[in-house]
Amino acid sequence: MSSQEECLYEHGKPATDMCCLVTYEDITDEDKNYAEYQCYPSMKWKPALFEMCVVQQMLDDQFHRYVERVKKTDCQAELRRLLKAGPPIYVSDKHGLPMDDDDDTHIIKLWYASDGEERSAKLDGAVEGVEREELLESLKQFIIVEGKEAEDDEDADKKPAT
Repeated sequence: MSSQEECLYEHGKPATDMCCLVTYEDITDEDKNYAEYQCYPSMKWKPALFEMCVVQQMLDDQFHRYVERVKKTDCQAELRRLLKAGPPIYVSDKHGLPMDDDDDTHIIKLWYASDGEERSAKLDGAVEGVEREELLESLKQFIIVEGKEAEDDEDADKKPAT
């Protein structure tokens, strides 16, 4: 989609009786709590099934919650799953922001009815490229190697999983 086409895209309105899957609040034109998201690479805009404040909270917190979960989990299976997925870059939620197109990889933009502005879907604090790889490597220190107890670790810089 060219930038000219992007400017011409007309965002939608909430469906009648639409409500947020998290707060159960009505999503209405009057409340200006409707949001849309754009998937990549299809570039299709879709209505969010969460109200705007929930989407914004996810944008602000999702990356930071991931890092905290890696640092604080006491379940090695959960830790391995988190590390396998890697640190998130873009907002996501399979229920509230579903990507129905199998080719879509992530959400690239958000639009809020409250201000009519499109914005990046990149998470607050998220890193990409080399910085992301370095973060992932630093988070791997929380894996406990089979048969090795945390107090056996002679490296004072490493912190054991608790």
